Amino acid sequence: MSLYLEYGRDQGAPVDLGSFAGGEASVFPISAMPGKYSMMLQNCHVSNRAGVAKIPGYVKVNTVSCGVGLTSGYEYKKADGTSILLCAGNGKIFKVVGDALVEVKTGLDPDALISFNTQNDTCIAGNGVNALLKSTDGTTWNTLGGTPPATAFLPHSHKGRVWTPERANKLLATCSALNNIEDYVGTGSGYIDFKFVLNQGDELLDIKSYIDLLVFLFRSNIAIYSGNTPSGASADFRLVQKIEGTGVVASHVAKEFGADFVLLNDHGVKTLKRIVTSGDLNMGNLSALIDPTLRNEMVNASTFGMAYYKPLGWLMVLIRDKVWIYSYSYKAWGRMAGADVKGMFNTSDGRLFLCGTGFLYEYGTGWTFAGTNPTMIWDSAWYRLSKAGQSVFPTVMEIITYPQIPTTIDLQLQFDMKPTAAGNFSTINTTPIGLVDMNSVVDWNAINPFDETPYNIARIPLFGGGRNMKMTFTNTSDQPVEICNIAMLAKKGGF
Repeated sequence: MSLYLEYGRDQGAPVDLGSFAGGEASVFPISAMPGKYSMMLQNCHVSNRAGVAKIPGYVKVNTVSCGVGLTSGYEYKKADGTSILLCAGNGKIFKVVGDALVEVKTGLDPDALISFNTQNDTCIAGNGVNALLKSTDGTTWNTLGGTPPATAFLPHSHKGRVWTPERANKLLATCSALNNIEDYVGTGSGYIDFKFVLNQGDELLDIKSYIDLLVFLFRSNIAIYSGNTPSGASADFRLVQKIEGTGVVASHVAKEFGADFVLLNDHGVKTLKRIVTSGDLNMGNLSALIDPTLRNEMVNASTFGMAYYKPLGWLMVLIRDKVWIYSYSYKAWGRMAGADVKGMFNTSDGRLFLCGTGFLYEYGTGWTFAGTNPTMIWDSAWYRLSKAGQSVFPTVMEIITYPQIPTTIDLQLQFDMKPTAAGNFSTINTTPIGLVDMNSVVDWNAINPFDETPYNIARIPLFGGGRNMKMTFTNTSDQPVEICNIAMLAKKGGF
């Protein structure tokens, strides 16, 4: 309303654009998308203040390239609290030592994805081609003893046993004896042959724990088991639920997040939640707003991943060369594009690491992608300016930003789905008003906090008009950007 009072009636009446905290959406007709959603949020997301802000960047962990594309990683956390970071790619395993990636294992199949897990304080690695490996320090790797399946991959620890699917028999899951990672024939070891469980052929792609349950994830089925002992006289392992017609698109795309079990299937990102009254798991659709986009992205895709960014409460889903970001706070989606990401993993203290070409990156530091400025694009919905169908002519727009460091944002407006007119390209300077550099303060008692305004108000003239309007904001700097609010004055015209 301050904009209206300052400019007066001659500049028109206020136009309320409402909230824009809905995130990216692709399920609405272009001309009928509610204004709180966006056509695209690239390298930006809904901020903690319900605005739109650039996403954080990442920095290199190793200063010198390891020479191969990294596709997986893992935190090997020992019982004494020691944390060892491992990553792998092109048939090699690397250990993070300071700012270097030290090559600790070579000669593995270069095309097979290496997965890790920990049981009995020992790290186990498998790729489905070479024999399972073990290490107690992340440096020395030996073949796992016993007789695990020759093509075992994705080792998973559950209630004292190692479970593995295998490449040769896609319907078999094998488990070790209790607390013995090298015993696959003794008491308490065993296997499940799912050809006797499923109604059709399928492929076991992943095994995960959820609450006290063990979840077997196939391409088109999910089998959920409870119990502690899978075989022997005291066996209590049993199938408690079978979900047919849905599964996962690949390995490494299912995770437990608090009360949710999240997975990526052929139709999008889904959740499983336990129903207290029955104990069954109920499936929900987390990505309903962008399912059409995700389905297109998954066509012929071979790179997938899933992780959690704890500082902002984000679920991050890697498909091809983009990372799709879901804010649990606002139930909103955005995307990270142009980043060097071929795999992702979390650590126990909440850090997020990205596997890239020659480098391991730590996410959440700075505003560049390891020195490369990301292209931030906020492409808004087409706002309906008049419910009566009249043409509306915006005259002034007020944009409030919350900058930590000054930068510029480019804005272009379009009306009625036509190209942007020459007069509707603008550049906004986000220099904050009245901020005092804390390093230059001599007398803190002389500071009046009411003299400071930690945001910037940019007012720009607008030209043209129509029944619908779309805004596109872009920024390619190495600085943070946050758009907090947008107000507008406009005059009504004819039909």
